Amino acid sequence: MQIINKKAHWVLLLSGLLLTACNDMQQSKPTKPVTEKYTASTVLLTGKVQGTSQTVEALDGESQNVIVSAQVQEKGRYQLEVPAQTKLPIVLRSDEFISVVIDSDVTNYDINSLTTTIAARAKALGGYTRKNIVSAASDSVNAPDANKTSTGWRGDTTSQYGGWH
Repeated sequence: MQIINKKAHWVLLLSGLLLTACNDMQQSKPTKPVTEKYTASTVLLTGKVQGTSQTVEALDGESQNVIVSAQVQEKGRYQLEVPAQTKLPIVLRSDEFISVVIDSDVTNYDINSLTTTIAARAKALGGYTRKNIVSAASDSVNAPDANKTSTGWRGDTTSQYGGWH
C-alpha cells in the first residue's frame, strides 16, 4: 500500500512540474495594435431614414460630437458629405435611430430599427469595431445557423426555406 502511495506521490509531483514547465514555456501572443482609420478623402454618405426624422447627423464615434448634418429629403433619403481625414467609426443619427460607418469604402447606410439594434449590440460587445459590427449583425439577422456563411447558402436548395424556390 505504501509503495502505491509513493508512486502516486511521484506521479503527482512530476505532473505538477511538467505543467509548470509547460506553462512557463508558453509565449503569449502579442496583441494586435489597434490602428485608427480615417476617411482618405471627402466621402458622400447616402441612404434612407426610417421614421419621421427631419435631420441626419454624422457624429464622431468616440466623442459623439457632430461632424456634419443634413436635412432628410423626400421619401426619407439623405446625403451627408463627410470631410477628408474624419476619424472612423462615424455614427449616423436620426431622431429615433442610428447606424455606424466603419469603412469609408461603403457609402450607402440606411438608418432604421435594425441598424440601431446592430449598433447597440456592437457597443455592448466592446465598441464599434469591424469584428463587433459583423458579430452583432450576424446575431441580429433572423437566418438559420446553417445559412450564415460568408459566401451564401450551401446545401440542398430544395430544403432551404421549406422547399424549392
